[in-house]
Amino acid sequence: MTKEKNYSKRKFSPTRMILADFNRVAASFHRVTGLVEVDVTESLEKIEDIEKQDNYKVSMTAFATKCVSQVVKENPHLNSYRWRRKLVVFNDVDVSIVIEITTKEGKKVPYNYVIRKAQTKSVREITDEIRSYQDKKINEIDQLTRSGSSRYMGFFSYLPKWFRRFVIKQQLVNPFKLKKLIGTVGVTSLGMFLKGQGGWAIPFADKTLNIALGAIKEIAVIRYGRAEERKLLCVTFLIDHDIVDGAPATRFISQFSKMMGETLYLDDLDKI
Repeated sequence: MTKEKNYSKRKFSPTRMILADFNRVAASFHRVTGLVEVDVTESLEKIEDIEKQDNYKVSMTAFATKCVSQVVKENPHLNSYRWRRKLVVFNDVDVSIVIEITTKEGKKVPYNYVIRKAQTKSVREITDEIRSYQDKKINEIDQLTRSGSSRYMGFFSYLPKWFRRFVIKQQLVNPFKLKKLIGTVGVTSLGMFLKGQGGWAIPFADKTLNIALGAIKEIAVIRYGRAEERKLLCVTFLIDHDIVDGAPATRFISQFSKMMGETLYLDDLDKI
């Protein structure tokens, strides 16, 4: 009797293979993880007011990028990479974010886009920059090449696994190549896929500081003697413990959480 075929096979693309190698190498780095609930009630209300009054939709990722760039600028050790026996501290905060865009073949893929010199840009500038890139069409291999030089990427995937990971590791320990490729700070936003429920995301730690914005949950709290509904954003922090100690890391998280809860950069979308 012929056995019925109840499965299908698909090609595991060179792009996915190289990304898997990258993730394996990044997972070996030393990181401490912090899970924090950030009160963003006022910020969300302000974003909603702006959309109603000005018909302009502020990107929550852009707002978080602006906040993190300002706090990191005040805590430059988080804007650094270790290189041999030295620490390379960069002046500009280049924040990498993940944008879901469509390939020319119609496939949705995550793309690592870097907001250069984020500390010098306003929430409006960052929002517009993100929106403009979301409409672009790319080849799937462009997820990795950035420069469009995809000529040898297919060949690279056929090299031995140990050699591919060795090459990737050399990229990940060179601070100047890292900054050019993936920036200095990482912000991943997954909350739009988890609406209506709380939840955290744990990103891969390829930088000294990686932040993942999870879902927003609503809770009732007692404030000033009365019950109020508050909206809490579930945020994950991954920080390189080889570079940053616990106390400075905690102070950074406190500063970032406070700024996310305020509307300073939302009251004036053009404020730098």
